[in-house]
Amino acid sequence: MPHTAHEEPFFITEEIAEEMKAAGYIFEPPAHVSTTNARELFGLREGETVAEAIARASTGSTE
Repeated sequence: MPHTAHEEPFFITEEIAEEMKAAGYIFEPPAHVSTTNARELFGLREGETVAEAIARASTGSTE
């Protein structure tokens, strides 16, 4: 896995994690990190923006 400078964020996907393991890196995500998505966090609905879902969730509205 070549080391290059990235100008954009670098995310460790499952594929990248496998490459890192194959190259000898030990990959253990921090214990405080979890993954989820906007649908789970805010009940994001089809056609709704995340900002709209957050606003709806913060008011407790079910509309």
